[in-house]
Amino acid sequence: MVFNSKLVVAGFAIFAIIFGSGNIVFPLIVGKLYPDYWYWASLGWFISAVLITFIGCYSAILYDADNTKLMKPLGKYLTFIVVLCIMILTGPFGAMARSVTVSCDCVKTVFPSMNPTVFKLVYCTLMTAMAWNPGKMVDLVGRIFTPLKFGGLIGVVVLALYFKDPNMPTSPITTGATTALGNGLIMGYQTMDMLSAFMIMGTIFAYIKKSVPAQYSENKPYLHSASVTAFVIAGLILGVVYTSLIYVASQYSPMLENIEKAALFIKIAELSVGASGACFVAIVIAVCCLATNIALTSVFSGFLQNDICRGKANEKLLIVITGLTTFCTSLLGFDALFKIMGEVLTYLYPALILFLVIQWIRYRANNKQSSNAS
Repeated sequence: MVFNSKLVVAGFAIFAIIFGSGNIVFPLIVGKLYPDYWYWASLGWFISAVLITFIGCYSAILYDADNTKLMKPLGKYLTFIVVLCIMILTGPFGAMARSVTVSCDCVKTVFPSMNPTVFKLVYCTLMTAMAWNPGKMVDLVGRIFTPLKFGGLIGVVVLALYFKDPNMPTSPITTGATTALGNGLIMGYQTMDMLSAFMIMGTIFAYIKKSVPAQYSENKPYLHSASVTAFVIAGLILGVVYTSLIYVASQYSPMLENIEKAALFIKIAELSVGASGACFVAIVIAVCCLATNIALTSVFSGFLQNDICRGKANEKLLIVITGLTTFCTSLLGFDALFKIMGEVLTYLYPALILFLVIQWIRYRANNKQSSNAS
């Protein structure tokens, strides 16, 4: 693998962009449900939320992160429909709105008198302002938000485990290893990590091309190796964070009954550290979701500009429209968004995974034929 400091920033940025609201909520649910088999659940989660995600990432990189090249076998119109569905699911009508809702629910848990609508409006305004300069997005997310995300999450986990009440009751064993593994796989799908990664790969690949020495900027094998380095860095960080979240939830499982999904991490902090810990967790979750939404705002507005408006619209106006749409959709609430997105993902996600694997195999086969011919 190729290595330099900018590829570390790229890896950090991939982690920070991918790791949003679902990446905090769902691992905690898995740990809560399978306290005695948390390690099997973690394995299933890692396969679906990390390995499959980066299979999709690498498939996109093989085709220069160009949707036209990658999806050529589907034809022009079907490609547009698939990309549009992905943009909707990961954009203001799906993951972005869910992130705003999770942030709001977490902060409201700590400050019950807060007005949710005002919070969401302020949050979306801040998100829009920070996405105002798309060219700075990777550096902003990679250098600033990743340390805040990773440090905050791991810090809370360490404190929660250190201050855990030794007399806490244990949960009865209600399932087996196979069930935990299978449901870890299924819950990993709900994060939509591969869709988010697929959505931002063009931006990340452009950054990687600028990060390597000039003489290698068009050297495909070198760029592929550099991309793998960034993926490995992001995957390691994701693996550590996911396993930590699943494990800490398994340790607090008996105390998490009847707790709202979005408030699980806050409840863990409150039980272990107190009100100050709960407040800190609410801030960490809001920062995690904000970083993801900044990147997705930039990419979604770019999609509107290039694919919908054909470069004829004002870029800044489209960023504002994206932020406003996210705000309006977030008013639906977490459970409604979860249900809508889950229905669509049931069909789209497996089909997309299969297609990307086929494209990976096809790329390798074509390369082998070219080598044999020469």
